[in-house]
Amino acid sequence: MTSRLKPIVGLLLWGAISAATAAEPNVIRGIEVGQREGALELEIRGSRAPSYSVFKLQDPPRLVVDLAGADVSGVGSPIQVGKAGVLAVSTAQYKDERSAVGRVIIALDGARRYDVAPRGDAVVVRVLEAEAVGAPAAAAASSPAATAPAAPPASVPAAPASSGDGHLVSRRVDEGPGGTATRITGVRAAGAQLVIATDGEAGRLEILELRDPARLAIDVHGVASAPRAPVKVRGAFSQVRFGRDSGKVRVVLDASGALPRYEVKRVAGGVAVVTSGASVASAEPARKAAPAPRAEPVVAAAPAAPTSDPGLARIADVRFASAGGGSRIDIAGKAPFVISRPDARTVVLTLDGAKLPRAMERSLDTTAFHGPVAMVSSFNQPQTGQVRIVATLRGSATDRMVETRDGLTWTFTEGGDAAEAAAPAVPEQAQAADAKVAGFAAEAPAYASSGAPQARGYSGRRITLDFHDIEIRNLLRLIADVSKKNIVVADDVSGKVTVSLRNVPWDQALDLVLRSKGLGKEEMGNVIRIAKFEAIAKEQAAKAEAEKARIPLIPLKVRIIPVNYARAADVASRVKDVLSERGSVSTDERTNVLIVKDIPEALVRAEGLVRNLDTEIPQVLIESRIVEASSNFNRQLGVQWGGNASFTQATGNPTGVAFPNNVSGAGAAGQSPNQGTSSTPNYAVNLPAAIGQGSGGGIGLVLGSANGAFNLNLRLSALENNGVVKTISSPKIATIDNKEATIGQGISIPFSQTSASGVNTTFVEAKLELKVTPHVTADGSILLKIKATNNAPNSSLTGSNGQPSISKREAETEVLVKDGETTVIGGIYTRSTASKTASVPFLSKIPLLGFFFRSDTNTDDHTELLIFITPRILNRQSATAAAAASN
Repeated sequence: MTSRLKPIVGLLLWGAISAATAAEPNVIRGIEVGQREGALELEIRGSRAPSYSVFKLQDPPRLVVDLAGADVSGVGSPIQVGKAGVLAVSTAQYKDERSAVGRVIIALDGARRYDVAPRGDAVVVRVLEAEAVGAPAAAAASSPAATAPAAPPASVPAAPASSGDGHLVSRRVDEGPGGTATRITGVRAAGAQLVIATDGEAGRLEILELRDPARLAIDVHGVASAPRAPVKVRGAFSQVRFGRDSGKVRVVLDASGALPRYEVKRVAGGVAVVTSGASVASAEPARKAAPAPRAEPVVAAAPAAPTSDPGLARIADVRFASAGGGSRIDIAGKAPFVISRPDARTVVLTLDGAKLPRAMERSLDTTAFHGPVAMVSSFNQPQTGQVRIVATLRGSATDRMVETRDGLTWTFTEGGDAAEAAAPAVPEQAQAADAKVAGFAAEAPAYASSGAPQARGYSGRRITLDFHDIEIRNLLRLIADVSKKNIVVADDVSGKVTVSLRNVPWDQALDLVLRSKGLGKEEMGNVIRIAKFEAIAKEQAAKAEAEKARIPLIPLKVRIIPVNYARAADVASRVKDVLSERGSVSTDERTNVLIVKDIPEALVRAEGLVRNLDTEIPQVLIESRIVEASSNFNRQLGVQWGGNASFTQATGNPTGVAFPNNVSGAGAAGQSPNQGTSSTPNYAVNLPAAIGQGSGGGIGLVLGSANGAFNLNLRLSALENNGVVKTISSPKIATIDNKEATIGQGISIPFSQTSASGVNTTFVEAKLELKVTPHVTADGSILLKIKATNNAPNSSLTGSNGQPSISKREAETEVLVKDGETTVIGGIYTRSTASKTASVPFLSKIPLLGFFFRSDTNTDDHTELLIFITPRILNRQSATAAAAASN
């Protein structure tokens, strides 16, 4: 309910009743409740004579008294009454930067009649008996006239209601017949007559004269809607305003000066207000009223959107057509509108509470149709929720607005009032007629992708031009209207041009038109000057000569320019290129500054160049990981066996023959190693594995006779080695953009050489080293030139003097890496496998038994090298900010 009361207060109080007459607020001291002459009486006492407005609200029923410029904060609220139809009385205070309103709310037990009248410094509200069943709501009079004798006719000015009311001069009621009107559709001003147009017969009218300032208010009961925007008029009244309330609409006519003598009459289709004795009989129904004079605005009878709809009426299209020698503008959509003529060649249609699609905000050049309208422009006014359509006329013309089924049709006819009277009416089917559409329009953005390829550098709004022999000055005026640029055309620019361009930027269209006519342009801020190429070239040449002649006369100045991130000597060579012939530059190495001497213009150029060059250089941290992983596997299986046999007298087993009487046999493959066997194993097969302390294992077996004549020695050995080695090197280094950086760690191995001159010792580097040169690209990536080396001594391979060899691992490449990302720049994978067998010929080939005549060795070695690089920009934000500032 609060949201509903605020607009009512704003329109009824601040629109119909002016702000408080005194700067000091009217302090309400209290509210007294009593009974007099059979009615409940509430006396609202203030510090001075009150200015007030009264209205009723429903659901629940309430009577509201708004006191302009009053302060009710000192009144205790609520006041419980509970008699004579009044339940309670409460107060509320409203304030803004313009004024204050004190509100007194009287809660009723139902529909009640009431009477409000001023009494000195008080307002007296008398609540009467309940309203009769079936009586119209308007019968509850809200003025002193409700209990007074019959009011005089509306045409006769009434006497002042009370001298105690600072604003209300008089109030009278015209009950009239039962009204059928439900909305106010517009206002038509015709000289001394204003017609308030309605969609039917007006019902009960209340006419109020108000002062400070002077205005006339007419409450039209039974009406629910009216135009939203005020209507500017001329004559005795300056404007007409509308305020909506429950069950009625208040029409406020603001007087241009003192309130004139007036007459309020009911006419067919509305209410007429006639001033200065004008004839009321001439007022025709609002829908068929004679055309207003050109200087007077016209408010249309188009139906307004329902007040409950918070949205705006949609105007789908605005099209121009040539119709029977005249001009026609078809508007797809309806809204309350006002037609005004700010000058003789311009007619403005304002649609209230409406919105136009963006694609329809355009200008139509209609000069090619040779009709009364030369141009039509349509655009939105978002601040006021209005759409404006401006028609520029070629000469004298009259216009007529006709409401059709789907919108409005606005016709123009050349000539004066007589020609307008003779103009044929436009039928409702006019929109279906085949119309010639004007040849200039701003294209919708949806067509941008289908247009012709555009040269880079054109960014203006896309337009379509289709003209035959159009004056180039008129074409330039159209382009100026679209581009919102000021265009100045030289006097010698003339002629006609034929163009057919679709969906191109306006600045490209302008260049094409100028080139076709041998014209050039100069842009100075928001102004474009157009002249012939020769004239512009001569002006530029003259300007250059004058500038050249002026330079020797300009006194030289000295400026010291500090350099922060570069060497001043390096920047000085660049600065020389922007100095004049008289300029010079020197440096101070101690303070790293430039000392520039030249004219002021050259000094500005030098400072700009230094500011662009002297930016913070990006710093890059390069992290490298060199990972080495190696694994080796070695397996050996060996066998040793042998013995001895003796056939001698010593052992007691001679051969028994004369020769040989003694025979001895023993293995001869070596005696060591012999762990696990006899001290003299006499191996016949000696193929052991390379076992020893900390590696491998063996088992031995000895078989022999008691007298030692026969001995058998057997020994098995096995070895298996499995190793994994992983080495990670992680060098890091930081450097600036485009500067090589090197980091290394290792040893220097001495190598001695003996010659006739003596012993010479040289050192060979065996180290881990990283060389890198970074370059930061514009998109934040890093281009790296990298050389990674990991050289190490290899003791397994030595020289003649025992010096170890050098195992080299190197990678050199260029890669592009994003900031903070990791990439693998290279890798080396090596695998070495070997299988070796030592055996006794022939015997090792015997199945199964051949095992005892051979030794097997298997090796498998893996080596892997990977190099990872991760660059990071250390000062990315500051470097980016410095680069942006230099641009």
